[in-house]
Amino acid sequence: MRKIGAMLLALAVTLPPAGLLMAQAGQETLKIGYGGALLGNLASYGLSGFYGMEYAVLKANAQGGLLGRQVEIIREDDGCDPALASSAAAKLTGSGVKLVLGHTCSGATASALSVYGQNMLLISPSATEISLTEGAGNPYFFRTIMRDDAQADLQIEFVKKRGYRKVAILHDKGDYGKALADRAKAGLEGSAGGPEVVLFEGVTTGQVSYDAVVSKLKNSGAEVLLWGGYYSDASKLATQMRSKKVATVIVGADGLKNEGYLKMAGEAAEGTFATGPADLSQSLKKPVRASEALADHQKRHPTEEIGPYFFYSAAAIEALFSAVTKAGSATDLAAIKNHLQNDDVETLLGPVRFDAKGDIVGSQAVMFEIKGGQFVEVEL
Repeated sequence: MRKIGAMLLALAVTLPPAGLLMAQAGQETLKIGYGGALLGNLASYGLSGFYGMEYAVLKANAQGGLLGRQVEIIREDDGCDPALASSAAAKLTGSGVKLVLGHTCSGATASALSVYGQNMLLISPSATEISLTEGAGNPYFFRTIMRDDAQADLQIEFVKKRGYRKVAILHDKGDYGKALADRAKAGLEGSAGGPEVVLFEGVTTGQVSYDAVVSKLKNSGAEVLLWGGYYSDASKLATQMRSKKVATVIVGADGLKNEGYLKMAGEAAEGTFATGPADLSQSLKKPVRASEALADHQKRHPTEEIGPYFFYSAAAIEALFSAVTKAGSATDLAAIKNHLQNDDVETLLGPVRFDAKGDIVGSQAVMFEIKGGQFVEVEL
C-alpha cells in the first residue's frame, strides 16, 4: 500500500497532462471519461485500469483519433468508495461525456450507475460483482472482466479437488466481498456429500485486531478459509492468523491478488491462493500485441507496476472505439451497444464481444498461488 504522499507524487509523474491526449490548440476533442480509484488504499487497481486506457487512447490518437477527432480523457477519482463514486459520476455527467471507462470497484460502480442511469455507456475492466449485469442490470453497462460467480465456482472446485472437508468463509460485508462469500457458501452447501461450512461471518473492515475472528477460525477446525474482500484487510488477517499458529489455507479472489498484499502480509502471505483474471504480463498465453503494450508501459512508466487490469482496460477501449467507429457516433448509445454485443473485435485480450447482459464472452478465472513472494498461476 502506498502512502498518500507517494501516491500524489505518482499521479503527478505518471498521469499525462490533458495536452498529451488532445489535438493541437483550437481543435475540438472527443471527450471520454475515466472513473476509478486514483488515490487511497486501492489506487493500484485504479491506476492499472487508467494506464491501460492511456495506452489505448494514445495509440488511437497517433492513428488519427476517433471520428476524426483526437480523444481527451476526463478523469475523476472515486477512491473505490460508493459515496465518492456518486460525486465522481455527477462530475463526469456534468462534463458532457457519454462514454466512461470504470469504475474500479463493484460497490463504487453500482453507485455510479445509479447516477448515470441510461444516459451514459460504461465499461469496467475490474468490477466483478454479479448483480451489476444480472437481473434488471443496466443496458449500457459492460465489463471485460469475468464475474464473481466464475471466481467463486473456481474456489469451490479448488476446495473439492484438494479434498478439504471443513471450510470457513469470511467477508468484508461489502457488495463485492459478500457476493463472493454468498456464492461460495451456496455452492458448497448445495453439493451432496461435499465439504462442510463450519464458519460464515462478516467482519468489519479497517480493524487493527482480528483476534476474535482468528480465535473463531482456529476453534472451527477449518482447513481452508475463503476470503471475500480486499487485500488490505486480508493482509492483517493473514498476519494475525500466522502469529497465532493458525495454519488454515487462505483463498481469496482478485481483490486479494495485489502487490500490496505481498508487502503488507510479508512471510504470512506465502502459500495464499487467489482467483482472478489471467495475468497477461506474465502468462505464456499472452497475445503478441500484449508484449508490445507491456514494453510501451515500461518505457512510459518505468517505476510503475502495470497491475492486474491494464490489458482488460486497454481491450475495453479498443472494443469501445471500434463500436463508436462503426456506429459513426459517440453519443448514439443504442447503436454503440449493438456493435459491442454483435461484433468480434481483436484486442489485447484477443477477440472481444459482449453478451446480452453486458458480460464479456468466454472470460475465465484462473488460480494463483503465492510462491517465493510472487503470484504464480497454478493448476487445480
